[in-house]
Amino acid sequence: MAIQTSIKRSFIFWNVLYIVLCGGLGAWGAYDYWVTIPAQTKAVATYEELNVRRAELEMRGVLWTLLAKKADGTITETESETLEEIRVAMQEAELPGPPPPLTDEEKEEYKTLKKTIEVDFENTAPEPPASYDGWVNFWVYFVGTGILGTPWFVWKLASRRGKVWRLEDDGALSTPEGTFAADQITDINMSIWMKKSIARVGVEGRIEPIILDDYEYENVYLIVGALAHRFHPDDWTDEAKPVKDDEPDDEQEDASDDPNGDETADPSSNDPPEKAPDA
Repeated sequence: MAIQTSIKRSFIFWNVLYIVLCGGLGAWGAYDYWVTIPAQTKAVATYEELNVRRAELEMRGVLWTLLAKKADGTITETESETLEEIRVAMQEAELPGPPPPLTDEEKEEYKTLKKTIEVDFENTAPEPPASYDGWVNFWVYFVGTGILGTPWFVWKLASRRGKVWRLEDDGALSTPEGTFAADQITDINMSIWMKKSIARVGVEGRIEPIILDDYEYENVYLIVGALAHRFHPDDWTDEAKPVKDDEPDDEQEDASDDPNGDETADPSSNDPPEKAPDA
């Protein structure tokens, strides 16, 4: 009966899974690189801008409130210390004079800034993206798994489609490389079969052998077994399994057949017969 291969379902399953994983990681890397990271960077810059403006308006409001209290004599000792700290900071900044008091529009702006920082940022500065986030998401996820990985596994599936190996009843081997009669097949190399499930079939007139891979295709082991048993019947079964030498050695077999083989001879049995006494 002819033996024909087909692609393994497990091979299809794992490659489809790798396609989904690589595509998903590639999409994730692209989204992070072009959407998430720019949004994080923008959020950091926006918070910094809003916070600087809020601090400026707050300082001016506090300054003129304290100056008004100092003018009417209601300022406390703690407030006087705060006012002195503001004065020293202005001197260090080399300001020509105190900034103007807040206008009504600036007071409303200050309220809006506080509300925005509280609602949008929960009064917490956003974390900037790590320095390596950009290149990891672009090169590893988007390029490595998405651009390179996904097409690779798609190609693995597409390239195996329609490939069939068939061993006919007369010993002819049909492969994607061509059909070879039984007398054209010269040998089969089984040196890595037990390690990698790959056998190499030598064909007359071909430099490169025919590769039979049991990892990717069903029933390859039956074709390999048939050829291996044909060329090396003492070493391989027709199911591509090594022949186990369970037969005992000749000496062991002879010893087991001899019922007295384990018995120790009686040395007295070899003694010469006693002489009759002289008359």
